Amino acid sequence: MASDKRTCPECGSSMVEGFIVDMAHGARMVPRWIAGAPERTWGAGAKTKGKEARTVETYRCTKCGLLRSYANEQVTAPSFWNS
Repeated sequence: MASDKRTCPECGSSMVEGFIVDMAHGARMVPRWIAGAPERTWGAGAKTKGKEARTVETYRCTKCGLLRSYANEQVTAPSFWNS
């Protein structure tokens, strides 16, 4: 998707690719989309083991600032998330 030209659905201006930083324990990570409702776990926050995970691509409109995110590429969640 990174090579696609994006047009803002709100104002029709161009959109540029970027990412939203996920801060955890001093680390800067790119967020992942995890299938299903969150299940809380002790210490790890949310259960991800065995669930579908996808990278999150985010685009920002250069005129109105609208953010639009897509979760297309299936990946394995990082091992420290596998709780």
